[in-house]
Amino acid sequence: MSIQERQDIQTVNAKAEQLNVLMQTIHAHHEQFDRHQLDGLLGLAYDLAGSVYSWTEEEERIVLANEDAQRKVN
Repeated sequence: MSIQERQDIQTVNAKAEQLNVLMQTIHAHHEQFDRHQLDGLLGLAYDLAGSVYSWTEEEERIVLANEDAQRKVN
C-alpha cells in the first residue's frame, strides 16, 4: 500500500467562500427574490455544499488510507 497524495485545499476553500457569500446574499435579500430566483440560488447553494462535503469525504478517505499504510510500514 502506498501513501496517497492529499488533495489541494485551495479549491475547497474557494467553494466554501462562494457558499458563504451566496448564503449571506440569500439571507440579506431573500424577500426581494421571487420563488424561481430563490429556488435557483438555493440549488446553487446545495451544489456548493455538496462539493465541499464530497471533498471532505475524499480527504478523510485519503488520510485514513495513509494512516493505514503508515501502520503497515511500521
